[in-house]
Amino acid sequence: MKIGSKILIIFIFILALLPAIKAQEKNNHIVTDTLGVSGVCNMCKERIENAATIKGVKKVEWTAESQQLIVVYRDDKVTIDEIAQSIAEAGHDNELIISTDAQYEKVHDCCKYREIDPH
Repeated sequence: MKIGSKILIIFIFILALLPAIKAQEKNNHIVTDTLGVSGVCNMCKERIENAATIKGVKKVEWTAESQQLIVVYRDDKVTIDEIAQSIAEAGHDNELIISTDAQYEKVHDCCKYREIDPH
């Protein structure tokens, strides 16, 4: 086999591996975190999940029983602090950022988690 043929075979082999290498690099940035978020009802759930779904976030799930948000996101696109900030701006305290009184006052009366027991 000529040297030119060997080089061509090696080149083709490398080209065949590039998509797998790129896919592996992309998946290395997917992170799953849990964040404590205060809320009481399905309206809270919708508001929290909508607020958490910002650019770079792939999946969110909040439950009233656990007061926990599970968030799957790309850490090269967004940080957990940015997600927490968005949730706080929607009026929901979380373990990283407390909503301002003005932000909290925007939530519906049945969602006033600081004042009522969860239902």
